[in-house]
Amino acid sequence: MCKNRILSCWATGCFILFLLGLGMSCNQNKPFQGEAKILIAPAPFSLSMTEARFLFLTDYLTEQTGWKIEPVGAPSNLDEFLKTVETVKVAFSFQNPYFYVFLAERYGAVPILKTVSLDGRTEYRGVIICQGKSPIKSPGDLIGKKILVSNRQSLGGFLAQFMLLKDSGLDPEKDLIFQFGDTQEKILEKVTSGRAEVGFIREDVLQAMVRAKGSMTEVKVIASTPYHPTHCLVKYPKTDPVLVEKVKTALLKLNPEIPAHRFILERLRISRFDLASTEDYLTFSKLLVLHGLSTTSPGLPSKLKE
Repeated sequence: MCKNRILSCWATGCFILFLLGLGMSCNQNKPFQGEAKILIAPAPFSLSMTEARFLFLTDYLTEQTGWKIEPVGAPSNLDEFLKTVETVKVAFSFQNPYFYVFLAERYGAVPILKTVSLDGRTEYRGVIICQGKSPIKSPGDLIGKKILVSNRQSLGGFLAQFMLLKDSGLDPEKDLIFQFGDTQEKILEKVTSGRAEVGFIREDVLQAMVRAKGSMTEVKVIASTPYHPTHCLVKYPKTDPVLVEKVKTALLKLNPEIPAHRFILERLRISRFDLASTEDYLTFSKLLVLHGLSTTSPGLPSKLKE
């Protein structure tokens, strides 16, 4: 049965790729109106996985806009991400709200679209997970524990939990031991298999695993963070305004009821795109200041830096 399901998914993917490729081949007979790059932040996936997930989206945008749209995988480190914006001269970038705050301050980035999650929200949150049989029951039990974390600039995989723990009276810099480096999917796998006791991940990463397996008794959630705004697509001051409108129109047209569109959206783990504005991220910006995560210079508290 599992083999049949894999073959079915493979066949469906090939068919969708054929449909997308058909549109692209027709479009390639015409000269492109221009070229543009989209910088894509990798969290919560590996860089190669992120590029693969967005390849179908950028092919779709190329076909819809008449511009050659190229995805550029971005480093997960904030400072390197900001440097890439300058060196690559991107027209758009797609990132979490934390990265956006710095892009707005330094480069005048403006959000034009935000993602809508599979459950219809334009917000998402992080969770703190541990082994199902662990005696840990609350954030207070984490003192002295080693925590698996993807990277310091992941909103749903670190920053949201960092702010939650500070609100709970803990000092994450002193009370916890962080081990960085794994993707959030790998963190979930390690906690589930018993190779790690505690980890920070996005809630939707856990939900995807639950949907795939049906149940998850091997892991439990000891705390869920407040909701924060979803990822956004931003434009820059020099981005062609005609292209901006074409990209917005194309992405807002994506409909999960249409198989080719659903294939693209499923790769991104979202249900659709929605219009965004700077006002959507003002409250989040204030939270960063409140918790000592400066919005005037990139980076986290000094003791959390590399």
